[in-house]
Amino acid sequence: MRFDIRASFFGAATLLLAVSAAPVSAAAVALDGTWSGSGYIKPTSGHRERIRCRVTFDRQSPKVFGVRATCASSSNSVRQTGEVLMIRPNYYAGDFYNRQYDMSGRIRVRVTGSTQTVTFSGESGRGKLRLHKQ
Repeated sequence: MRFDIRASFFGAATLLLAVSAAPVSAAAVALDGTWSGSGYIKPTSGHRERIRCRVTFDRQSPKVFGVRATCASSSNSVRQTGEVLMIRPNYYAGDFYNRQYDMSGRIRVRVTGSTQTVTFSGESGRGKLRLHKQ
């Protein structure tokens, strides 16, 4: 069961990263497109593990983005989807869902230039990612 929790958490981490977005302004980096990077997941009943993620954002409205993410560790790969909303310039929050493990959670994103810092959490654990615009 520990493997399942880790896998679903990877999905959450990936989605959280993907959910991060930049503000809609000329000086901001556009969130649309693909971002990738690495970080960690920490299941509630397991050890911290490094992950790598690739996230694609699709604009649904001026402040809302759909998210598709794939994350992998040395032992697993997961996919998740989600949606994020700009809550103020350079800060986004939203939800993710991993169908494979029927897991969901919350993500928060802070954008600084072409880098995103993403934190996420759910019943199965928490994590953090740093993504770069591709």
